[in-house]
Amino acid sequence: MARSKRKIKSYSFLIIPDGKDATHNYNIKSWLIKTLVLILVAVFVLVVLGFTTYWKVASVALDYNRLKEENFELRSSLNRLTGIEDDLKRMQKINKKIRNSLSGYLQVDEKSSGDSTTQKELDHAVMDPAKSRVLFSSIPSLLPVDGFMTRGMQITDLRMQPHYGMDIAAPTGTPIKAAADGVVMFNDWSERSGYVLVIKHDYGFSTVYKHNQRNIVKQFEKVKKGQVIALLGGTGQISSGPHLHFEIWKEKRPVDPMRYVGMPSKIKQ
Repeated sequence: MARSKRKIKSYSFLIIPDGKDATHNYNIKSWLIKTLVLILVAVFVLVVLGFTTYWKVASVALDYNRLKEENFELRSSLNRLTGIEDDLKRMQKINKKIRNSLSGYLQVDEKSSGDSTTQKELDHAVMDPAKSRVLFSSIPSLLPVDGFMTRGMQITDLRMQPHYGMDIAAPTGTPIKAAADGVVMFNDWSERSGYVLVIKHDYGFSTVYKHNQRNIVKQFEKVKKGQVIALLGGTGQISSGPHLHFEIWKEKRPVDPMRYVGMPSKIKQ
């Protein structure tokens, strides 16, 4: 008959010095060793759980900050859009006041407010060379500056901040030309966009020029298509380098500038 295995009640540790000192014998109860092992295992599990919980909380905090920043950017974009709409309304009011001074230069037509009306004007312009010159000089079809296009119009992707125009990179100080005949309706400094120009054209068009090194023309000044109106720069908080941010608006709505002025001829290497 097999013997039952004897339980170990304690462990003895014998320490024998190298010299002539007496040896030391230590007895440790087995239950104490088991308790220490369980405590070490519990501490290890708690540390692992603590690190796991910390990273989860940190991930949630990062997501919260990212969503907070995105929400701020969306609100800022909406505020800018509202500000632009207010500026356009103000431009219309000013335009009525200075209409007499523009007579014979822009030939502003109260009925030329929609695409269908513009098409009618185009049809009439074919028959009238003088009116044709006024019409096509008032439509923004000239590329303000030739350089490398770094970004185009982006307003459909909800994950990104709306971009209402095209960015053209070029050396600082490059002359910026008016895309069409018009009147300077805004000439001022913006913290985010630096020096900004807004030109009002005939047939419901407006053009915007941002991040300029400096503006050459003055507010309410009449400008000709191809006239130098500013020098290219990188002013403003949101500018990442020397470039022109160029926008075209038609009847209070942004339109893709490439539809009117095409793409820059230079290709980014």
